[in-house]
Amino acid sequence: MQQKMPFSQSFLLDGKPVGDGHPAYVIAEAGVAHFGSEEKAYRLVDMAVDAGADAVKFQIFDVDELIAKTLPEWRRRLRSRQLPYEAFERIQQYCKEKAITFFATAHDYPSLDFLTSLNVPLYKVGSGEVGNLPYLRAIASLGKPLIFSVGMYTLDQIEQAIEVVRQTDNRDVAVLHCVTRYPTPPLEAALGNITLIRARFGLVTGYSDHTQGFHLPLAAVALGSRIIEKHISLDFNVPDAQDWKVSCGPHDLAQFVQQLREIEAALGVRTSGPTDAERESLIWASKSLVPTRDIRKGEAIRESDLVAKRPGNGISPSDVNKVVGRVAVEDIAKDQAIKWEQFA
Repeated sequence: MQQKMPFSQSFLLDGKPVGDGHPAYVIAEAGVAHFGSEEKAYRLVDMAVDAGADAVKFQIFDVDELIAKTLPEWRRRLRSRQLPYEAFERIQQYCKEKAITFFATAHDYPSLDFLTSLNVPLYKVGSGEVGNLPYLRAIASLGKPLIFSVGMYTLDQIEQAIEVVRQTDNRDVAVLHCVTRYPTPPLEAALGNITLIRARFGLVTGYSDHTQGFHLPLAAVALGSRIIEKHISLDFNVPDAQDWKVSCGPHDLAQFVQQLREIEAALGVRTSGPTDAERESLIWASKSLVPTRDIRKGEAIRESDLVAKRPGNGISPSDVNKVVGRVAVEDIAKDQAIKWEQFA
């Protein structure tokens, strides 16, 4: 039986390493939150830059290629949020000037061809391509790192998609757990699927978030997500729109990224014992043995004569058995830390 080639456990996204042992890669998902305004797209980029995101992602589509005429309401809704291809050329250039990675989800073949012409450093496939294996194969074959979300997928469908990608010999692949509901209730978030996907398929995993607030994507980082995608928006309470319901905005995106980095910093393992700061705290926070009564010279020490109290600048309570039975060589005052030289 031929052995399957493993996927990369880490790889570069526009020069930044992602995967095991590296910081989580934060994608500010601008999507269609520009609502058809190129100027607003620039402001979304600025928000992502100011917050410290690693990348900003848009969605590129041609309504006529994406949606059949049998869905006129969806065609009307998305047409107002469609930017012309040439606008994305300018947005990409703006991202270069701002030193943030630009990429996009292309939702149809003409848009994919355009995106390829921009020489983006990676590709993203949305959950809506569930079952669209020819499209996934085409993108995976382009030779760039691939990220795809698996909202609405069954585990069998995830496995089928991964095998299609594997056949293209693309090894720089990440799968993002996702729930396609806006907003996703915590009870349905199923964050445990992040570790399940990683364990079952052996590739870089992450989380594309559709919950309100940002506490659940922070939990996803603690669970080992190496890529986090969070929607962003400048506008809220928008009719006929859903992404704003699950978006960070100018008021909280920077806080989200900061707290994410703090959680990462807190996830380390230390086997060397207390930190230097903790050692400084040992004196006031730990305890020493002190007498419960005045002890006279020549008296033997009983266990009932001793109690542990702060500070920890005397004999440790762990040595109580070494003290009990010894004879005092001088008077010892009650409630004073005892010293070894006070005993024979």
